[in-house]
Amino acid sequence: MSANTTNLLQLIARCGRCGKCRSVCPVFAELSNEPMVARGKVQLYKAILNGTLEHTEHYRRIISYCLLCRQCEEYCPNGVPTARLVLAAREQAAKKLSLPFVKKNVLQHFLTNEGRLNLAARGLALYQQSGLQGLVRKTGILPGIWKEKETLLPPIAAAPLRSGLPGIIAPPGRTRMRVGYFTGCMSNYIYTETGKNVVKVLNAAGCEVVIPDQLCCGMPALVSGEHSSFMYMAQRNRASFQATGVEALVVDCATCGSAWKQDYPAAGLDLPFPVYDISEFLARADLHPGRLETQVRVTYHDPCHLVRYQDITKQPRELLRTIDGVELAEMNNANQCCGASGSFQLEHHAISSAIGRKKSTVILATGADIVATGCPSCRMQIERSLREAGSSAVVVHTVDLLAMSM
Repeated sequence: MSANTTNLLQLIARCGRCGKCRSVCPVFAELSNEPMVARGKVQLYKAILNGTLEHTEHYRRIISYCLLCRQCEEYCPNGVPTARLVLAAREQAAKKLSLPFVKKNVLQHFLTNEGRLNLAARGLALYQQSGLQGLVRKTGILPGIWKEKETLLPPIAAAPLRSGLPGIIAPPGRTRMRVGYFTGCMSNYIYTETGKNVVKVLNAAGCEVVIPDQLCCGMPALVSGEHSSFMYMAQRNRASFQATGVEALVVDCATCGSAWKQDYPAAGLDLPFPVYDISEFLARADLHPGRLETQVRVTYHDPCHLVRYQDITKQPRELLRTIDGVELAEMNNANQCCGASGSFQLEHHAISSAIGRKKSTVILATGADIVATGCPSCRMQIERSLREAGSSAVVVHTVDLLAMSM
């Protein structure tokens, strides 16, 4: 038995099978099936490591039913690192069974190549803006599973964010700091206005913003068990920003930030600069937000990758309170997972939507005009959930409100 297997079994041995994870797991709340909760997955993985259970597609599907939200870890009396164990289980399953053809190609050949990803994004944007999407939906020619996935496609920007920005953007006044901006995929291809606002606000704080060539953070590959692709992207990103000589790296996506702060170092990549979530960075900066044109009621959703992975909860709220014209209304269970979790909302749409409906219910109870958050994946999920609930509330990144006030 290898040292790694022994270590994993020691972590699993912490599980006392008390079942407290059952009371907080969003997936278990929808399915009420023992293998779908942390306790069940941990015991199944134990059987895999002991050799009493074989890898099957059914087993792999079971371990895919995890949001990696870490709510179970918050309530576990013995500190079982469920997310770490699930990632290890997925990596081992990917080696034994290989990944599905489409997912494998996306992770290995698109996310690792910016040129191909840009081409795919432009193709999707053309599909949406040419009227072809409307025709496809009207005729219903796509088969069932692809028809459902197509409806989840968000509006793709006509051009990637990075293609329209210079590599170095100086502030209007004295430069106080040279900061790298990791745009991530969502701000680069979908929420490009948020990306522009990140640059605007960083410049306002006296930062010279550096945006070198970069790839996906690698998190989609990591959570799918495709570790080699994750390592390739992580190494390329680290080298790209290190070459710029930046003093700090700023990220506007909670998931990307978690990858940089925790998963890169855990993979043996020492970073020559500190990494900050944009709200974390701006809360420490000399920033002077202004006034919004009209008074708005805002509620804030805590992304799992901020609250439980990076312990960031106060900073976004502090920033929102500094904006003249913002009334902050806290929702109940603001740190409850919204059900997005990146590709989970594509792979398990029905479960994801059910969890999202619960989040939209507590949002609507606040009477908020605007929902602010720090994760583009959460933003997309909440936008969809509110739209399905018939709400006109707008979902934005925290930095968008700051930029609006300036």
